Amino acid sequence: MADLYGPRELVKRGLIPPQIIVGHPGFFAAASGIPTRGALLTTAADLGKDADGQWRVLADRTQRPLGAGYAMAIRRVIARALAPVHRATPLRRLRGYFDALRSGLLELGSSASEAPRVVMLRAADEDESAFDEMFAATLLGFPVVVSDDVALRDGRLWLTTTGRDEAIDILVRRVDARSADPLDLVAGSGAGIQGLVEATRLGNVTVVNPVGSGVLENPALGAFLPAIARALLDEDLLLPSARTWWCGEETGRRHAAAHLDDIVVAPLASLPGQGRVFTADLTRDERAALWERVESEPWAWSAQEVLPPWQVDLVGAAPGSNRAGLLRTFTLAGASGSTVMPGGLARFAAQEGARRVPALAEAIAKDVWVLDEDAERPDVPQGHRDRDRIEVPAATVGPVPLPPRAAEDLYWFGRYVERAESTARLLLVADDLVEDHLTRPGTIGHAAMTTMLGAINAVTSVQRYRGRATAADTAAFPSGEDPVGHLRRLVFEAGRRGSVRFSAARANQAASRVRELLSLDAWLVLSRLQRTLIPTQPNEEDLQGVLAAVIEACLALSGMSAEGLVRDASWAFHDAGRRVERAQETVRVLRRTLPAASTPGAALVREATLRARESLLSYRRRRAEGGRGRSPLAVALELLLLDETNPRSVAYQLDRLQDDLRHAPSPDPAAALRVPTLALAGADAAALALDPEALDVFLADLETQLRAVSGSVEAACFPHRAPAHSFEERR
Repeated sequence: MADLYGPRELVKRGLIPPQIIVGHPGFFAAASGIPTRGALLTTAADLGKDADGQWRVLADRTQRPLGAGYAMAIRRVIARALAPVHRATPLRRLRGYFDALRSGLLELGSSASEAPRVVMLRAADEDESAFDEMFAATLLGFPVVVSDDVALRDGRLWLTTTGRDEAIDILVRRVDARSADPLDLVAGSGAGIQGLVEATRLGNVTVVNPVGSGVLENPALGAFLPAIARALLDEDLLLPSARTWWCGEETGRRHAAAHLDDIVVAPLASLPGQGRVFTADLTRDERAALWERVESEPWAWSAQEVLPPWQVDLVGAAPGSNRAGLLRTFTLAGASGSTVMPGGLARFAAQEGARRVPALAEAIAKDVWVLDEDAERPDVPQGHRDRDRIEVPAATVGPVPLPPRAAEDLYWFGRYVERAESTARLLLVADDLVEDHLTRPGTIGHAAMTTMLGAINAVTSVQRYRGRATAADTAAFPSGEDPVGHLRRLVFEAGRRGSVRFSAARANQAASRVRELLSLDAWLVLSRLQRTLIPTQPNEEDLQGVLAAVIEACLALSGMSAEGLVRDASWAFHDAGRRVERAQETVRVLRRTLPAASTPGAALVREATLRARESLLSYRRRRAEGGRGRSPLAVALELLLLDETNPRSVAYQLDRLQDDLRHAPSPDPAAALRVPTLALAGADAAALALDPEALDVFLADLETQLRAVSGSVEAACFPHRAPAHSFEERR
C-alpha cells in the first residue's frame, strides 16, 4: 500500500498492471502521498482448502475487516453453553488479540500527545457490521462515534462531547472509504467527516485502516502476489492465494475462456448487483453473456480457481451432515511484529449439500479453537506471546467523553425502559380490575374498571405524541370492545406505539447504538425482555405473569444502571431520560384518573392509580399516621406531585433531573425546569382536591410544561447537523 500511494515502483517495474490499480473503485488518488506506515493495522483473510488439503487465501479484507467482534462474542456463548468442555480444553484465548489491538492503536499516537485519543467511526445506519463494531468497542474501551460527533477545526479532528471537545489522534475507520470524506471523496451516505483526508495529510490524525486501503482487496492482485512478495521481501509467500488469472493479459484471458464451465469470475471490485460469479451455476446463455462483458473490458476482470468445498461436520446437525465452509483469520501488523488471532470465524452454508458459502447474515457462524502447544505454560495474554510488552502512556484519569449522539441514545434508552415499566404497571392494575369486574356491569367496580381502561387508552394513544392532550382523552372505554383482547394488544402488538413491546423494542434499539457503554448483563436482561414479549400461544399467555416479568426486567435494568454506571455524563443522560419520562407519565395518568373525584368508583380508581405509580403502601401509611384530617385525594396528590422524598413523585423527578443536567452543554437546559418547579412549589394539594376543574387545569398546564422541559433538553443537548455534500454534488 505504501508503494501504491507513494513511489509506485511496483507499477513502474511492471509487476502490477496500472489498470487494476487506477481502475479499482478502492483506489483514491487524493490519498497519494499520505504516510501509511503502521496505519494498515488490521487485515483479515478468507481461507479455503485445495484438493491436496492445503490452505489457500481466497480473498483479503483490508478496508474494514469484519468479524473479530463476532468471533469473540461466539466464543463467550460457547464458554457458557459448553462450560466444562471449554474449561478442560487447553485453548489459546482470544482476549490477547484485542489487548494487542488496543496497544497497537495507542502506538500510532503522535509523540506530541501524551495520552492519544482513539475513536471508532461507524456509520449511523444499522447493518450486519454494527454488532461486530460495537462488541469490539466494548473490549477495546474506545468510544464509538458517527460523523455528527466529529468536527474539523484548524486542520484537526475534534470529538464533540457533552463537555469540552477533545482532539482525536487515531480514528479507526469502520465506514466505507468512498463516503469517508465528502469533500475529497464521494458523498452520499452521511457517514463521512468533511476534511478527513486533509487532516490525515497534515499528520494531525492517523486513520486505521487508511482511506484507499480497499484497493488491496482487488481479486486480480492474487495473480501478481508471488512476484510482488519476491520483489518486496525477497521471499516466497508462505500462504499462497488460490490460483488467479487476470483477464487483461492474453494468457490469463485464454485460460479463463477454456475453463469457463467451472471458475470464479470476479470484477475488480464487488459492487451492488456486480460481484463474484461461479460460472458452474450459470446456464450456457448466461455464461456467454458474462464472457461478452469480460471481453468488452478484460482489464476489469479476473478469474480464480474453484476450490473443493471445505467440508466439516457441525455439532448439532445430523451425523454425517457435512457443510461447506470458509475460515476467516485476523492479523495485526504492529511495530513489534505481526499478531494473529489464535482462532477466527468459521462460516458454513446453512443448507446441507450447498457448495457455496453465503454471506455472514445468511450463514452459520462457528467458533474456531486453536489448542495451546504448551498447556503447562503460564497463562500469559496472547498479545504478548509473539511480541514484547508494549508500554503506552497512561491516560489522564477523569470522565470519559460522551458524544451528544451517545448521550441522546442513553437518554432515550432510559425513557423507553421507564415507559415500558410504566405501561406494564398500568396494564397489570387494569387486568386485575377486568378479572374482578368485567362481568358485573352497573357496579362501582365496573365503573372504576371502565375509567382505568379509558385512561390507559389516552396515556398509550399516539395522540400523546401530537400536541397538547385534552380532557376528551379521558373518554370511557368503548363498550363494544373486548377489554382482555385490548390489553393483550397493548402488551404484545409490535407495531402499536404505546404498547409494551414497542417500548421494549425501542429501548433495545437505543441500547444497541451505545453497546460499548453497557454491561454484558444488561444484554442478558434485554434479550430476556424481548423474548418475554413474543407471544408463543396467542390469547393463551398468562398476562399477569408476562407483565410481572416485564416489570422485573425493567427494574433489573434500572438497578444495573444505578449500580453499574459511573456517575458521569453517561449516567446523567440515562437517568435524565428516566426522570423526564416518569414525570410525564405520572402527570398523564393523574390527569386522566384523579380529577374525577365524584364519579362512581373514585376510591377504587385512586387506589389503582397509586398502585400503578408504586405508591399505594406509602399512601396507606400517610393516611393512617396523620392524614385523617385531609381528604384521601389531597394525600394522593401530595404524595405523587409534591413530595420530594417519594422517588415516584414529580417533584422528586425534577430535583434529580436538575442534578443530571449539570452534565449538559451550554446553554444550560436546566433553566426550563424553573417553571414546573415553581408551579409545584406554589401548589396546594388540599385546595386542588376540592376543585376538580382547577385540578384538571393545573395538571394540563403541568403536562405542557414537562413537554417543554423535554424539548429543551433535546434541543440543547442533542443537536443534529445538516447532511454533508461533496463539491461534485454542489456543482
